[in-house]
Order: sequence, then C-alpha cells, then structure tokens
Amino acid sequence: MPRSARIKSKTGIYHIILRSVNQQIIFEEESDYRKFLYILSDCKLKYDFDIYAYCLMSNHIHILLHDCNNQLSSIFQSLGTRFAKWYNQKYRRFGHLFQERFISSPIHDESYFFNTIIYIHANPIKCNASKYITEYKWSSARAYWGATDQLVNTTFACSIAGSKTIMQRMLSTIDYHEADFKFDQHQPQLYLNEETALEKFKEISHCDSPSDVQKLPKTQRNELIRLLAKEKISYNQIARFCGITKTTVYRILVNYN
Repeated sequence: MPRSARIKSKTGIYHIILRSVNQQIIFEEESDYRKFLYILSDCKLKYDFDIYAYCLMSNHIHILLHDCNNQLSSIFQSLGTRFAKWYNQKYRRFGHLFQERFISSPIHDESYFFNTIIYIHANPIKCNASKYITEYKWSSARAYWGATDQLVNTTFACSIAGSKTIMQRMLSTIDYHEADFKFDQHQPQLYLNEETALEKFKEISHCDSPSDVQKLPKTQRNELIRLLAKEKISYNQIARFCGITKTTVYRILVNYN
C-alpha cells in the first residue's frame, strides 16, 4: 500500500517525532544524548533550519522546527542514519534504530505552535522523569530561562508571546494536560464536552455568542475567561466562545496566575 503524502505546513514549521523500533531504549548513557545533540547541531548547520523546542526521551524524540528549505526528509534521513550507525557500533548491534517513517505534524497557527512547545517540554513531567520542566537536562526548556543552548532559537517564540516573561509563565503555569491534544490518545478527558461547555459558558457569561462577549469591557471579559477556565472549559473552547485567539486566552491566564 503506497504511503500517504506528508501534509505541508503553510508556515514551514513542523512538530517532528522520532520513535525507536519496538520502543527500544535510544539513550542509555549521557554520552548517547550528547552524541545525538551533536549530530542534530551538525545537521542544523548543513540544512539551515531553526529549532524552537526539543526534548530527548528514553525511546522517542520531539523537535519543533522551521524547515526553511523544504528538506525534512533529507534532514531526518541524515540525522537518523548517522546516529544509528554510531549507536550500533557503540553497542554492537545491527539493524534500524528508529521507526522507518518519522511523524511530522504541520503547525499552521500560533495557538498550535504554543500548545506544541508546552507539550514537548511537558513530556518529562508526564513520564515522571522530572518534577519541573527546567529540571530535565535533555530538553530546550532551560534555554527559555536564559541557559546557553546554541541549538534552540527562543527569540521567535518569545516575540510572538509578547515577551520572554510571558513565555516563561506559559511554560510554567499552563495545565500540561491541555497540551495532550492529538498526541496522547490514552489521556483521560479532563475538560467538558462541547455541549456541556457551551451551556456552562452561557450560564456564566449571560452571553449567547462571541459578538456579545466582544462588547464587554476588557476587564470584564478577562474575568469571564478566568471563570471559564476554572470550570474545566478548555482553552480551545474558551477561544471559540469568546471570539479571541487561543494565544490571547493564554496571555490573560498567565498574567492572572
């Protein structure tokens, strides 16, 4: 059966997931992590792409990048082949290390972009590898707090968020389960379904549509958004009901916390 064509991102930004064959451990020692990052850095220089976030887990890898020159396949063929060759020599094994086809999810808007950054950096917490995102050594989280990391471009995300401080607050205060959309099919439902959420929205806001919300004074609208979030209405739903972007919802909530 022929493979389906990859969906291209209109922004050139993709969330990449590399998984090991049969869930095999990829990184057994610190030197394994370091070697992968070295090869990734070398590929970044060769193929000229930006990295906005990354996280190396024991048997899979997340990378959020801007593919400036439409070279995804070449980038990850080179990266996977070089690391697998080194790994096989070190551990005296044979065969593929990564699943044959990497996952690439196109990032079409800023809400999806921020959700993906949060999701990527939350992985160690979800897997009980660390308590806080900045405790985990093998991700780009620390770079958003000023740590030197030549692999990652933090300026882009911070500029869209509005400031470095807002970006930090997004990463440290947003409920990480909200970032499980589309990626973790086994995550229990933590938010209200659409019908219940809409009823709750109308009950709390006394509004029937987004246009009614947009007529409210900004302070009243912001307070409404905080109340809706407390009722387990998702950020996607709040954005739709209130006629604003999901990024605006983030900004209001992080400035409130």
